[in-house]
Amino acid sequence: MTLKFRKNMLSRNLKFFIPAILALILGGFTGCKVGPKYTRQSFVKENNYRFSPSTDTNCLADVQWISLFRDTVLQRLVNTGLQNNPDLRIAFARIEEARANFKIQRGQQWPQIDINGSGGWTRQQVLNSNGNATEYGYLQATGSISWEIDLWGKLRRSKEAARANLFAQEAYQQSVRLMIINEIVTAYFDLLEYDNEVRITENNIIIRQKSLDLVRAKLIAGTASGLVVAQAEAELAIAKTEIPRLTMLIGMKEDYLNTLLGTSPKPILRGLPMLDQLNSPQITTPGIPSQLITRRPDIIMAEQNLIAANANIGVARAMMLPSLSISGNIGSAFVPTTMIYNAVGNLIAPIFGGGKLRANVKKTQAQKEQMLYTYQKTILTSLKEVSDALIQVQKMQEIVNSQIITEQAARTAFDLSNQLYNAGYASYLDVINTQEKLFQAQISLSQAQSDELTSKVNLYSALGGGWK
Repeated sequence: MTLKFRKNMLSRNLKFFIPAILALILGGFTGCKVGPKYTRQSFVKENNYRFSPSTDTNCLADVQWISLFRDTVLQRLVNTGLQNNPDLRIAFARIEEARANFKIQRGQQWPQIDINGSGGWTRQQVLNSNGNATEYGYLQATGSISWEIDLWGKLRRSKEAARANLFAQEAYQQSVRLMIINEIVTAYFDLLEYDNEVRITENNIIIRQKSLDLVRAKLIAGTASGLVVAQAEAELAIAKTEIPRLTMLIGMKEDYLNTLLGTSPKPILRGLPMLDQLNSPQITTPGIPSQLITRRPDIIMAEQNLIAANANIGVARAMMLPSLSISGNIGSAFVPTTMIYNAVGNLIAPIFGGGKLRANVKKTQAQKEQMLYTYQKTILTSLKEVSDALIQVQKMQEIVNSQIITEQAARTAFDLSNQLYNAGYASYLDVINTQEKLFQAQISLSQAQSDELTSKVNLYSALGGGWK
């Protein structure tokens, strides 16, 4: 058989073989998909948040986080954390894993094509009268194709589940990103508040030291008793014990912040004062509840997990139905000259498996139900967090205003008690009491101002801010 004849024969067979394959591929991609179709359920029925003064379509979450914070030192810290935080890097790796799995599931829909070539040489001794040996060689090349026809959408449902899992991992990465921003900012505000407490305590130590010096002078002059001196010494010692406690808290908070940044423990640089941290005009509009579904990464992740679970029901149902796969080979053997081709179809229908396949369907249905309730719970939790954050912002502003009045009144009382004591109209115990109340009022004001800042950051996070 000549080479020209082999080519004609190969071409003639391909004319029938390729159209048949294309027809099967078209049929596989246009076949039905068993299993329920996903439909988003609405769990948000309110038009506005509780404790929200009004409904506004301009959501605070749309503000870029870098526009929210004025302190450039804080901005650098957040950027460092977003680049180096190990949890965020793990989340990125999980995205790559999910993306690879999606490509695997997508590839299962296509025919698998391989090529195989083989050749050899043989020398065979023939036992006859003349003792001659026979030598011959062979060379052949074949192409093979195997493909599972997606009659019931099993492979497409698997791809749908893998795609949803990929989106869920991307949402998880955004959730981790938002958490890192929140924790870095909160830890930084805690540091600034501890710094304020240190300054307040140091000023209080200076005041108490001056008071001690004064009563000691009065003791020498005979106008004060030893009891008064002892009281002043005790008050000074109490104030001094606060410094090591606050220093310890600062060191531990810096270590925690370095962990968030993905760096080894070291001192953290400070920037603007606590009251100059936020661009307050940005804290104005909470948005509407339905926007949470598209902005909160944890809600997006919960919904994508629900979509994946819904698709897996279709996979489980398709496994109960007959499956069809084809395989074929076509090629040529050059020595000896011959054509090689075959096609095989396999139809497998499950008959009895001890209830395994039916139980698998029930399993996937139960998993979907779990994901549905998880999705609902995530939305309800999100609404609660926004509502809590809104009332915290409102009430912390009122608390700060009250603390300012308290601090001013305590300062006036302390000044008056000193004047009355020096004039002989008040006891030193009155001075000690008013001094302690002033100190506590200053500390409470600093903590309230820090809590007010944190409440605004919590509102930003609860609304899904930082998602861009």
